[in-house]
Amino acid sequence: MSYSAYTRSEHLRALWPWLPLWGAMALLAIFAHGPMPMFSTRTLAVAWEMWAHGHWLVPHINGEPYSEKVPLLFWLIHAGWAVFGVNDVWPRVLEVIFGGAQLVLTSVLASRLFPGRPWAAKATPWLLMALSYSFLFGLQIMYEVLLVVWVLAALLCLTPTATRAQPRWWLFGIVIGAGLLTKGPVMIVHVIFPLLFGPLWNDWARQNKARWYGFGLLGLLIGFAILLAWALPAGEAGGEAYRQRLFFTQTAGRVVDKHTHGLQNHARPAWYYLLFLPVIAFPLSGWLRGIVALPTALLRKPWRPGTGAAVWITVASLVLLLVSAAFAHFNARVEQALVILAFVPLFVALMRQPIEPGLRFLVAWLFPGLLIFSLISGKQLYYLLPELGGVTMLVAASVADLRERHKGLATHYALGTWPLSVGAFLLAIALFAMPSVVPTRFADNIWLTGMAPYARFFAVIFIVLGALLLLRGRGEMRRLAFAGLIGTVALNALFTMGLWYRYDLAPASAYLAQADAAGRPIGNLGAEYNGQYHFAGRLMHPIARINNVPGMTSSSDDDDDDIVHDGDSLEDFARHHPDGLIVSYAKHPPADAFRYARLIQPSRTGWLMIWDANTLQSLQTGRVPPEPAQPTLLYPQEYWRTRTAMR
Repeated sequence: MSYSAYTRSEHLRALWPWLPLWGAMALLAIFAHGPMPMFSTRTLAVAWEMWAHGHWLVPHINGEPYSEKVPLLFWLIHAGWAVFGVNDVWPRVLEVIFGGAQLVLTSVLASRLFPGRPWAAKATPWLLMALSYSFLFGLQIMYEVLLVVWVLAALLCLTPTATRAQPRWWLFGIVIGAGLLTKGPVMIVHVIFPLLFGPLWNDWARQNKARWYGFGLLGLLIGFAILLAWALPAGEAGGEAYRQRLFFTQTAGRVVDKHTHGLQNHARPAWYYLLFLPVIAFPLSGWLRGIVALPTALLRKPWRPGTGAAVWITVASLVLLLVSAAFAHFNARVEQALVILAFVPLFVALMRQPIEPGLRFLVAWLFPGLLIFSLISGKQLYYLLPELGGVTMLVAASVADLRERHKGLATHYALGTWPLSVGAFLLAIALFAMPSVVPTRFADNIWLTGMAPYARFFAVIFIVLGALLLLRGRGEMRRLAFAGLIGTVALNALFTMGLWYRYDLAPASAYLAQADAAGRPIGNLGAEYNGQYHFAGRLMHPIARINNVPGMTSSSDDDDDDIVHDGDSLEDFARHHPDGLIVSYAKHPPADAFRYARLIQPSRTGWLMIWDANTLQSLQTGRVPPEPAQPTLLYPQEYWRTRTAMR
């Protein structure tokens, strides 16, 4: 066998069995139910409007240019639709492909960073696929999973191989451009710090600083040139308002603590990521061996001067941030200062420690990145998805170091997975008790009542997983990964069986599709519309925003019945469109809904209702509308057959 054939064979063997296992579980989970509102449905709505109306350059949602996102994911969805037709299967398969690529790239990156620790490269994909949050969010048709692929690919371009020390700068620039076309300028935050601190972890960068920074800057410029090749013509095509939001507002509004009308700002406190990091890192955050291995690998003794002080400053800052989050609620500037104190002294101390280049790379990537994301006003937990691969590499490398330098700690049962086993057993007990306890004590809790009929079957699964996590001996890491993955898939299945009917918008979308095809205008009352009906219903016209404000007058004097008056009151909409439909939402349906509404179905914690516009207007003004020609449609039918409706 030739060397190249042998190498390919070794690479394929390295993917077994974790990649087939993860692929099977991901496909099972992502097709267990339909696209999730609002994450997946909004992405599909934008892709559908671009496809249906030929907006190849400028993303659109609900008839308007959509400045929140850049178009690469939509183009990839369109590529599949051009071959297979418009469907929601291809976008989901695409997300599974992205997730598999993410696992492969993290494995390759770990092997480059830790060539002397092959166990770290083997453990990294196993630990990454065990992360519950990462797996569940990977089921959403969104941009972050594709962004993870580009971030890892860009970092791979910077890392040396066994035969090449110099980075692949041209490929680095192209990948940066792909990342910018996936999520915008935030791509740079994910990759800039390993580039800036290159001489601290990369021998070639230390010996060729001018070329490192010069070519690195060139790579960034290539990436931005790729972005501008789309953004400049898109800005011209989308109009002045779209151009302003695309180039300025939609990015700046997330960086500063400012709420712009219509902007998805997601402003949260500076401590938000630190508080929820154990949640998104679960189950690794419950693995005692990994928790002990991290400081053991990063803070090797003898400590350099100032390291102890840095550790104490970090600990004190974290305690104060926890106090602020739980009780005190310090001033935002104070919280930002505490976050800086929690990161900067420890980062400086770690970079002065005699740790190996791979660990230096991960510290240079994760610490400054998490600090910047904490200081930026706009925060969502999934913004950190690209860094979770680095977290798993850090844990894998630290445990590999523990196995070499502290064999007693590496094998001691007290540092095993028994806390996770205890958690699995407690969850199993709770699930087993639900069918008996919920009907008498929690009858009004829609979540528990939905899951209770199926809970005991899943209790058996978690008993088996708990027993698996109690086992001793070799294979602890794989048992942890297997239990984390299967447990997450099981919880997703429990959600599907017990609660998906509250998220399934197919009945409402099908009804609205018939109305849209018949040319009937549709309004969305009292809530922001995020495109959740557009793809499922293949709607061709926008849905109007109806502001139900008493005494509100029409915002337009135009009486053209063909115009949907976005932002009108219900009275104006009904007057302009007597044949129109209104979608409304309520915690509990009013009693007259079961007589006059056209459709009623559960929606998350409340209810969704579709009305004739004139009927709803008459009811809200105290008049009795005409009797409907057809009875109210109630979905899902199984729900209404097994539960008594409150009328």
